[in-house]
Amino acid sequence: DALSQAELNDRYRCFVSGGAEDVRSALRLLRRREMIRIIFRDLTRKADLFQTTAELSHLADFCVQTALDDCYQAAVRRYGPPLSPDGIPEQLIVLGMGKLGAYELNLSSDIDLIVLYDPERVDYHGRRSLQARFSKLTQDLVYMLQERTADGYVFRTDLRLRPDPGATPLAIGVEAALVYYEARGQNWERAAMIKAKASAG
Repeated sequence: DALSQAELNDRYRCFVSGGAEDVRSALRLLRRREMIRIIFRDLTRKADLFQTTAELSHLADFCVQTALDDCYQAAVRRYGPPLSPDGIPEQLIVLGMGKLGAYELNLSSDIDLIVLYDPERVDYHGRRSLQARFSKLTQDLVYMLQERTADGYVFRTDLRLRPDPGATPLAIGVEAALVYYEARGQNWERAAMIKAKASAG
């Protein structure tokens, strides 16, 4: 049957406790095992097309969130946490776009993400700018997901659906994104938001 996020987490924890070298390795082992299970359910007609693409999409969401958590904790250890005014650690807002956003991911799909943050909710006083820090965190996230290792990769990741990708950083402030979509965004860029969903963060 289709697995819940809690069940995916249990399986992931088995790889972590079972000798996987690190989160990077555990995610790749989980992805490999789950792909086999999902493909088997598809081939034996225990799942229809909509169930198969939804399961792949839920797997991608879990992997993105788990990778983000690890990258965020690594950044906290290096730089200290960016905090919201009420003291809660503030993460990125990761939107799943395209096939991922619509739960239509297939076996060969990459995942399209837009990464945002709200500077008004972060009380940060580090030496690097908040934008630079969150852009580096986004870069680490993408690297963790798509780096090819001996265990393979998790998901190929594409950030080019973000506003003006040739000129903007990897992580964009929410207000700057809204201004772009209202003033300069193309119709297809605004229409793409129909399939957007919160994927992680």
